[in-house]
Amino acid sequence: MSKQDKLTRATNVTNRKKRSAVIGSLLLLVCSNSYAGNDDLELSGFARVVGGYLDASSVSYEGYDNSISFSEKSLVALQADYRLNTSLSVSAQLLLHSDEDRESGIEWLYLTYMPTKALQFNAGRLRTPFLKYSDVIDVGFSYPWVMAPQQLYSSYLFSQYEGVNARYRTGFNGINFDFEAYYGQYDGDLHTGGQNVDVDVDGMFGGVIELNYKGFQLRASSTNGSNVSAEIEELEPLLQALNAAGFDDIAESLDIDDKASAYLFGASYDSINGYISGEWMKVSSDTEIFADIKSYYVSGGYYIDNVLLHATYAVSSQSINIIDNTIPTGISPQLDALHNSIDQVNDFFQPGDFHSFTVGARWDFKHHMALKGEVSFLNNKDGQTSYLELQPGKEMFDRRATLYQVALEWVF
Repeated sequence: MSKQDKLTRATNVTNRKKRSAVIGSLLLLVCSNSYAGNDDLELSGFARVVGGYLDASSVSYEGYDNSISFSEKSLVALQADYRLNTSLSVSAQLLLHSDEDRESGIEWLYLTYMPTKALQFNAGRLRTPFLKYSDVIDVGFSYPWVMAPQQLYSSYLFSQYEGVNARYRTGFNGINFDFEAYYGQYDGDLHTGGQNVDVDVDGMFGGVIELNYKGFQLRASSTNGSNVSAEIEELEPLLQALNAAGFDDIAESLDIDDKASAYLFGASYDSINGYISGEWMKVSSDTEIFADIKSYYVSGGYYIDNVLLHATYAVSSQSINIIDNTIPTGISPQLDALHNSIDQVNDFFQPGDFHSFTVGARWDFKHHMALKGEVSFLNNKDGQTSYLELQPGKEMFDRRATLYQVALEWVF
């Protein structure tokens, strides 16, 4: 991609964010001023204050290190839903986040058309409905954990997109079915593996099928990108040097510009005494340097009055193709440097197995407020550091760490 293309793309992204922020902010302002006595307007919100501490001095995990921090997952949001008529409405959500790797602003902004109670169409900036809690992942009050299992609910997936979706609900004999299909695009930044990645997804599409019977739920979903391109800033000088030296095939192996897809299967059972649930996900890409990922979690909980005790085991397994380093050595210092750089890339984009075991408790001390606490035991295989980010200048560690978290969650 040329410098002019990058500049144009960055300008378009910035302008789109500004337009969405202005439109959403005006909508929220108008809604707030007209809220009194207006039955067509519904204002709501949610907030969470989350603190965490990681007992390892050489690594970080989801932004946490060996100092107490309340800035990684804390947030507050205001949502406005305005009914234009019996079948048409508009919704906007303004989210303020304390995480420096995540921008605050308009999280979603969309128009809804419901010709019938069973059929719904949305258009605008929307949540990607892939995982069970994708639509409400910022609403900590809606799930048992302080932090959902990151093997699935991490930044590998795109939490939002700009486009359209259609949803149809039906049922018979006590069985309820929910079908959803969507199409759109994503253009923005992701922070993963300690790297900031500029990602552009054209032709993003997918679907969801969900079945509910009494307390049982089965869910299957997919998301696909017909053209996924990503730029890792740290790799750009290497790509330029490889092309200049005539190693176009190696440069092409490092270029992220191809198809990608993800599939999910989930099941759960909820009762007044507790729950058991699990999700399994596979992410794959035609890009050589991108990892194929298989992840799952199993979780269960039991209520004692208004306190939920829960435990979760989660696993993520990444596989990756090693770049064939055909650059000769011993000919010139420049070629030696390129050869060593490819070896370093292979070392960085390594396969990884990441396991976690979490135990926690949730106390709903009011109908709209909850207090949570949990401990997560994190474990990478020897020689691997996926998810656990090794801090610069630090020595290697034993691939194990413990994360302590507390949270106050509420909705209003």
